[in-house]
Amino acid sequence: MKRKEEVEINKKWKILCDCRDFPILKQNVSTGVLDLFERQINEYLSLSEITESYLNNVPLSVCWYEGLVDTEMLLMEMKDYVFL
Repeated sequence: MKRKEEVEINKKWKILCDCRDFPILKQNVSTGVLDLFERQINEYLSLSEITESYLNNVPLSVCWYEGLVDTEMLLMEMKDYVFL
């Protein structure tokens, strides 16, 4: 049963699963937040060009993915946000 669950997680969050601290993130945020992060990082990786306007509003998840923000800081920053 556990193996099937791991396969489902790997399919759902392909990018996040490759991140070193994904298990920590998975334990501390909701699946909705993981979905959002996966989508934001995927959009970032799909950009053919990073524009000035994008750089002015880089999602925190992308900063985390690129190593500009560590996991502890990401989780602390997220406590200040309200997700609807």
